[in-house]
Amino acid sequence: MKSTWLLGLLFLGVATLALAPQARAEGDDENEEVVPLEKVPDAIKKAATDAVKGLVLSKCEKETKGSAVIYELEGKADGKTYEVKVGADAKVIKVEQDEDDDGDDD
Repeated sequence: MKSTWLLGLLFLGVATLALAPQARAEGDDENEEVVPLEKVPDAIKKAATDAVKGLVLSKCEKETKGSAVIYELEGKADGKTYEVKVGADAKVIKVEQDEDDDGDDD
């Protein structure tokens, strides 16, 4: 009886260890990292600044979802904050204006 219980516990432990990497891999499908602007490809920066007239870039995050890479560039134009999402192919995916920008500094 005791050996059956130990074998069951051993089997459970081995099964848990075998499935753990698969569970981690599924959760690692998305990754974000801050990228210094000087390391962002020129074509990506140009796409963002062409999308918003007068945009001065301040930061960039690179998001990887599976095999897709999206650059999220943030900057200001005309006192408003914008986020421009650009694909690795330098095509603009989305332009968002920060809704909290009201021109007041209080």
